[in-house]
Amino acid sequence: MNKNSLNNITKTGFKVPENYFENFEDTLLSELKLKEASANSSFKVPENYFETVDDKILNAIKNQKKVKVINLYTWKKIAYTIPIAASIVIMFSVLFNKNNSVNINTIETASIENYILTEELEPNEMASLFTNEDLSKINFTNNNLNPETLENYVLDNLEIEEIITNNN
Repeated sequence: MNKNSLNNITKTGFKVPENYFENFEDTLLSELKLKEASANSSFKVPENYFETVDDKILNAIKNQKKVKVINLYTWKKIAYTIPIAASIVIMFSVLFNKNNSVNINTIETASIENYILTEELEPNEMASLFTNEDLSKINFTNNNLNPETLENYVLDNLEIEEIITNNN
């Protein structure tokens, strides 16, 4: 190496701290004393600790007692509470129900018509629903039916064969 290359090294930023060589011996001795002090610390790992720790943990887990688990909500408790709750609801609905009783005047006409149409009642069954007093109260003579409407109804809803066979 030539002299110019050595000068370039110092110019590149590699410098020794001030008083490094004078204090080097003191810093080295303090580091050695620190290592000796740390070797004598009270934190030591027992011998063969890492070889036996797995077995100790597994033995501790195996030796634990089985604990009986008590469920808070069992089917038996639920089976007892559902009828009690239902009876309370029924009791309140019966006691605090202020509705009037159901009669023919409170039922909507559309509901009655829907029932008659969906149940396919025979004429004799429908006649059994009314008493003679009910029928006497109804005025059948005041029906203002248009003959055209009546004829269209008969043609649309009744078959002629039924009319002929029922009349004979």
